[in-house]
Amino acid sequence: MRYLQTGYQAALVAAISGLTAASSFQNGSYDYIVVGGGPAGIITAERFTEAGKKVLLLERGVGPTVATGANETLPWNHDLTAVDLPGMSADIGNTDAWTNYICTDTEGTAACVLGGGVTLNYMVFVHPPDHDFDDNNNWPSGWKSNDLKPASERLYQRNPGTILPSADGKRYDQGLYNVLSNFFSNLGWKAVNMITQPNEKHQAYSYPSWNIKDQKRAGPVRTYLPLAQKSENFSLRLGTKVLRVVRDGSRVTGVEVQTSSGKTEIVTLAANGRVVLAAGALSTPRVLFNSGIGPKKQIETAQKSGISVPSENQWLELPVGVGLRDHPIFSIVVQTNGSFGVPDYDRILNGTDRKDIALYRQGSGLLTQGKHRMIFFTSNEVNGKTVYYQGSCAPDANSVLGITAYMTHGATSTGVLGIDSTQKTVIEQSPYLQTDADKQAASVFVKQMIRDITAPGTGLKLTTNLNESAIIDSMTPGIHYTSTAKMGTDSGLNGGSSVVDTNTKVYGMDNLYVVDGSIHPDLPTGNIQSTIMIVAEAAAARILGQDAHASHQGKGNATACPFA
Repeated sequence: MRYLQTGYQAALVAAISGLTAASSFQNGSYDYIVVGGGPAGIITAERFTEAGKKVLLLERGVGPTVATGANETLPWNHDLTAVDLPGMSADIGNTDAWTNYICTDTEGTAACVLGGGVTLNYMVFVHPPDHDFDDNNNWPSGWKSNDLKPASERLYQRNPGTILPSADGKRYDQGLYNVLSNFFSNLGWKAVNMITQPNEKHQAYSYPSWNIKDQKRAGPVRTYLPLAQKSENFSLRLGTKVLRVVRDGSRVTGVEVQTSSGKTEIVTLAANGRVVLAAGALSTPRVLFNSGIGPKKQIETAQKSGISVPSENQWLELPVGVGLRDHPIFSIVVQTNGSFGVPDYDRILNGTDRKDIALYRQGSGLLTQGKHRMIFFTSNEVNGKTVYYQGSCAPDANSVLGITAYMTHGATSTGVLGIDSTQKTVIEQSPYLQTDADKQAASVFVKQMIRDITAPGTGLKLTTNLNESAIIDSMTPGIHYTSTAKMGTDSGLNGGSSVVDTNTKVYGMDNLYVVDGSIHPDLPTGNIQSTIMIVAEAAAARILGQDAHASHQGKGNATACPFA
């Protein structure tokens, strides 16, 4: 366990934040209550605020930065936490702050901290290819790649990602990249820029695109939240968990919350207000179950847990939790003849890595970069079906590299997310390699990787997992969960598979929306964070467009969708 330091400035900000958190809610005044301060929640809350609405953003976790109240800073810089420092992104889990950031009531790993998973992940920022939205007919009309280009542009204007974060224009610790670029080049693969060439996803490799801006971890906490906080119409409450939405039939009137002290209370909307759920693909379903929305079995379990579930005549039996998806990961560990190793995180954290810290103070060096040194993409076709793969490559030890190989877009397996009587969400059916098609595609991919790596003259050798079965058996969750409240035109109320419509409104409800990864009907080709943000941008525009339409009904005015 690595220990951070409490700085005076951070403690002062935390004290001020605590005073703010202790203030009373302004019941009956909120145009929007946004549930969950992850990437989707922050983006939609900021866009609603920008449109002049009164917005309350509720986050159950704490703030991870000095500006948001964190008091565990780097010993050598009291303006930064470990979360801020790109060079520490692979080691946050070994700091004493980690337990404050991870949810304890989800079976899969999820972040209960302001910023959500974007606060804690390895920062790989994959601009999605067009095919993520255009093939398989999973994303509905109005949500194809051309439809989402304006939303993408809005995101990238604020949060573009970078493949060259160091201010001096140099890349550091490139031994691994040199080894693998030579390997892939000899195989005939193409070197690409994964930001400017997002559609190159077959036999392509790139320097990593990271969610970094100005040499710090980026994401909505840094690129959206400060804009919202400038407005008097915006309020953020940390340490506030939403248990359920309060319903009057098809209309939501507010939310029931539980504060960090354990106290519960009802927060109410304005007369024409809306609730927007963005608690994440593993927690938004719990809020829906507790609100009488979902499969009967799950609502009954929520009822047994002591939650004030609506009366049965108000239940909406939608397929919440059904169709859970995730990227399975396969671990490929390779011994090379290259010269590279793992950073000394102890020395970085305690301040004795003076060379790298001195460079970072100038905005340059190893600490401006994330963990990975290369990202590659490829695909295979099995029985007429194309399945994509991403390889995130990082040092494992001296001259040893680890490939985190994700099976991504085109995978067909789905699972089921439910809830138990303690209010923990549980995976009732695994979403990994459940179909013969996925098993066959994974086998083809792994066999090809083994053949290429172990071919004579590569200078590479498999370690740890030495054959196909060992690599397949190494499978772990990608923690890129989606599809637990799927968007589509086939309403689950009529036997279909969808929970929300194409405006992200829950079927059967008048003013309840979902905007996080729960609604994604398919897996992306790469790490999911940029797709989460793009979809949130588009969802905010759709919801505001509905808001404007409702405001002008009966007035003879045609209102264009803002931000389109």
